[in-house]
Amino acid sequence: MAADDSVDAVYVAGIHPVHRDHAIILMESGKHVLVEKPLAMNAIEVAEMIEVSRRTGRFLMEAMWMRFNPLHVELKRRLDQGEFGRILSIEADFSFVGPDDPSHRLFDPTKGGGSLLDVGVYPITLAWWYLDPPASWHAHVEFGATGVDVAARLDLEWSTGTRALLHCGTQHEGSRSAIIECEEAVIRIPAPAHSSPIAEIATSHGVESVRCAPPGLHHQVDEVQRCIAAGLVESPRMPHTASLGVAKFIDDVLTASRN
Repeated sequence: MAADDSVDAVYVAGIHPVHRDHAIILMESGKHVLVEKPLAMNAIEVAEMIEVSRRTGRFLMEAMWMRFNPLHVELKRRLDQGEFGRILSIEADFSFVGPDDPSHRLFDPTKGGGSLLDVGVYPITLAWWYLDPPASWHAHVEFGATGVDVAARLDLEWSTGTRALLHCGTQHEGSRSAIIECEEAVIRIPAPAHSSPIAEIATSHGVESVRCAPPGLHHQVDEVQRCIAAGLVESPRMPHTASLGVAKFIDDVLTASRN
C-alpha cells in the first residue's frame, strides 16, 4: 500500500505494537493515515508519529470512534451550551471477560496486552473530552500472570471539585455504562456506553429519552475525508494533543502502579 500511487489514505488496524511503524512508513510514503486506537504503545511513540505527520504534511488521526458517535456528539453539544449546568461527576466503565488464553493479544505483552490501552482509553477519553485533563488523580491497577494490567480503577479530580471514577478490565464483567451527573441533570448512557445510540436525561421536569443515529466507523471516515480535502494534518474533533495527553496519562498510571 505504501508503494501504491493509487492509494491516498490507509486505515492502520494491526495490533498496538505495529501502529507507529506502519503509520510512519505510510506517511513518509505520502499516505494519510487513520490509526486504530490506541494511537501507539506510549506517549513517546505518539509524539514521533505527530512529528512525522507535521514534517510530511500527511493527515494523522487516532480512530477513537466514540468521539464521532452521534449520541456523544449531541450530548457534548448540549453540555457545552450549559443546558444541564456544570458537570459534577462522571462514572464510566469498560470491563469484560477476555479469552482464557495468555497468548491472546489482550494478555501477551509482546502483542501490546493490557486493559488500559485496549479498553481503558474509552472511559479516560470520555472524561477528558467532556472535562479536559484533571488536576489530580489516583489509580489502583491490577496486573495479571503475564505482567500486563488486567484491571484499573482511576479516581480523577478537577480544580472545580468535579470527580470521575473510571474502571476498565479484561478479566471481569463490568457495567460498560456511563453516568454523568450535572447540576441540573443526570445523564445515563447504557452499555456499551462508547457506542450507544441512546441515553436518558433525568431533570426536575422528568426523564428525556435521547435517540440518535446509529454509531459506526463511517462517521470518523467522513471526518478524515473532510480534513484531507481541507488540507489539514489533524482533526479539530480528534486533535493530536488529545491522543498525546491520554497516552501520557496511561504511561504515568502504569509507571506509578509498577513502582
